[in-house]
Amino acid sequence: MFLVLAAALAGAGLALLLRGGTLGLPSDLRAQPVLALGLAAIVLAEWVPGIPGKPGIYIVGTALLAGGLLQNLHFSGAFVTSLGLLLTGFVVLINGYLPLRAEAAEATNIEATGLRQMEDEETRLGILGDVVPLPIGPWVVSFGDLIAAAGAFILGRELLAQRAEEGLDADEFLEEFLRADRSVDLTTPPVIIDLTDNTAESVPPPPLENDRYL
Repeated sequence: MFLVLAAALAGAGLALLLRGGTLGLPSDLRAQPVLALGLAAIVLAEWVPGIPGKPGIYIVGTALLAGGLLQNLHFSGAFVTSLGLLLTGFVVLINGYLPLRAEAAEATNIEATGLRQMEDEETRLGILGDVVPLPIGPWVVSFGDLIAAAGAFILGRELLAQRAEEGLDADEFLEEFLRADRSVDLTTPPVIIDLTDNTAESVPPPPLENDRYL
């Protein structure tokens, strides 16, 4: 999840640098409480030591986060992020832990603790576990993490870009106001026409812009 969060922040930072605007979430981001709860559960399962039931917490958090993202498919990157999360969550579901490949652990000098357990001959679909060592630090990630990180980068950039488009500062508002044609002719008095008078002499002339009718 660290890689996914870092990618999302990188995408958001790029959008903030290129598009401007303010930090915040766009108004059409759906299921925000579900997204927040799912993210908190995954972080709790991965990073907080001594928590019992880590696999269950991780699976529930993954389901919530992926489900919330699938409600926001109008944002680019939401589907790819949810797909990567579900791949890693699936291997935890079928094994009861996140498999860690021995070669990857040796390459990065990390230990299998908490949610992670060493892959063995009984591990199912171990290829979906933590098998990819990263050269930028003592980290091992899964292919699902890499997919989710790619989607999160796009999603983070999309969210901040959308937020920038929603914002309108004072200068932009004044420019839009002056550009619009809101002129009203106040010099010509309105003609009041009585539609209840049916005499021939009362046939109204063609209506003007400022005419009012009784």
